[in-house]
Amino acid sequence: NFTEVPFNSNEAEPFFADKTEDNVPIRKLFIGNLAERTSNKDLEKLFSAYGKIEACYVKRVDGRSHFGFITYADVESTVRARQAAHRMELKLHSRILRVTAADSWHQPDSVEKQKKFPNKHNKSDPETVVEAPTPEPDNSDSVLSKLNDDCLREIFLYLPIADRIRVERVCKRWQTLSHESWHAVKSLNLSKNSWGLSPKIRVQVVDTSTLRKVLIRCGKFLTHLDLSQVSHLLSSSTLTIVGKLCPNLQSLNITSIPLSQSGINSLMTHCQNITKFMMKTLRGPSERDLSLFFGVNKKLKYLSVEGDEYIIGKSFTSLPQEVLEDLHLTRCTALLSSHFDVAINHLTNLKSLTLNMCVCLTDSTLEAVGNKTTITDLKFMGTHPLISANSLNNLTNLVNLQRLCLKENVAVNDDFLINLSQNCKQLTFLDLTSCQAVTDRGINPLTTLNKLETLIVNFVSQMTDEAITNLQSLKVFSSWGCKGITDSGIIHLINTASNLISLDLSATSITSESLQVAVTVTRKRKSNSILKMTIGGTNAHSSDIKEISPLLQIVNLDLSVLENTASKYEYLL
Repeated sequence: NFTEVPFNSNEAEPFFADKTEDNVPIRKLFIGNLAERTSNKDLEKLFSAYGKIEACYVKRVDGRSHFGFITYADVESTVRARQAAHRMELKLHSRILRVTAADSWHQPDSVEKQKKFPNKHNKSDPETVVEAPTPEPDNSDSVLSKLNDDCLREIFLYLPIADRIRVERVCKRWQTLSHESWHAVKSLNLSKNSWGLSPKIRVQVVDTSTLRKVLIRCGKFLTHLDLSQVSHLLSSSTLTIVGKLCPNLQSLNITSIPLSQSGINSLMTHCQNITKFMMKTLRGPSERDLSLFFGVNKKLKYLSVEGDEYIIGKSFTSLPQEVLEDLHLTRCTALLSSHFDVAINHLTNLKSLTLNMCVCLTDSTLEAVGNKTTITDLKFMGTHPLISANSLNNLTNLVNLQRLCLKENVAVNDDFLINLSQNCKQLTFLDLTSCQAVTDRGINPLTTLNKLETLIVNFVSQMTDEAITNLQSLKVFSSWGCKGITDSGIIHLINTASNLISLDLSATSITSESLQVAVTVTRKRKSNSILKMTIGGTNAHSSDIKEISPLLQIVNLDLSVLENTASKYEYLL
């Protein structure tokens, strides 16, 4: 589109192209700043002075300026109309109109329109072949030219996306085979490797126009599309294109693009078989539209929302009640228990739930969650200032719970862990990172959980050796920054937990004595499983060990430092 600037008679008039950057003829114009009383007839009468009009449409939007579209019979008319708008000659009902070329995919000669209305276009249309002049026949004697079609198609599949488009310029045969090779592409992301972009050059990114060219070729074959890469130049209209060109999507990740009303409507109209959907935030209050989107996607099993400030929870009541299994909500700061609880009660097959820093939730939500005995994986993390420590006991009703993450949850205390140990006997994974109210009194009862294999107690500063002496079922143990963990506790753990495969002891108080015991014990192992010990930031040094064990791997990294650094900037992601 073109940015309008006030006309100055002393300045040369800018050049107005007759084609978009995608080489699509410009016959359709976007008209903005229309008055409420402006009709189709008014708009057509004004713009007919610049050429023959094929179509005129006015869109009325509540609470905002209206807009419209004018479609001319030829490109010359659009140039004249834009020139007049630049000179500020186009006024209607006391308003100066904004006139720009409509996006490529809205143009009547675009590839999307050709696919939707094939009888209205012929081979002479400029957009029938998206890229480059028609290649000449290949009469060379090169080795590649002698390969059969199946071999060439297979070779093209291994090329980066940029190269796969370039090979279309070689000859007509390669162009045809390259187009056919896209049929096998079921998954697409924005990684530089897959696009053939240099990782050393930061300015090389994928924009909306480039993505559209690729989706024209493979969109209808895609089942998985990942647009989560942050380094891109995708505009808000991207999802409109995705909806039109990718009707068979099953998995869609748009966590780096705000979801607008037009984007929701496009996805809702064209993509109704989505089973996995990951989004970041709405672009304004469009939760009603999101409800409709959830309503038409009856097969949706997985939903993730990250960093949203508009969703209050009403839309979640439209999720497929018997189908949805995974619901993950992170930093949804407007989410209200009054609406979210209703949704939770309706989800009869919920198996995995994440609530991370959804700060407006109250105790009633944990009561609703506690009744969902279908849940096997729960993450209740971060700050929830309106939730009390007593309400956490509702979670102990989840008798089928296997994985529980309570990272950085200040409400977690010893009493809760005691109740958890008595009721949730299926637990195999427990993360208590930065739960500062937890002491040995709360961790000791975990020894009754015979299936517990992973225990993470990073930065639980009040924990000591006493808490870990009888955790015989453990396979993975991590205790970053726990100064109360010494050789005494770790040596006992190594001797009693015969299935240990990972000990992350970064910044604890162990010494090389623990390493020597690990060497001795692992050398006697009959299972041949390797024990990995991370010892950065401790007084343990691999150079102090006189013997080695083929079943012991020592890593001299302090992961607690890396974690602290990352956490400082996590809120920006």
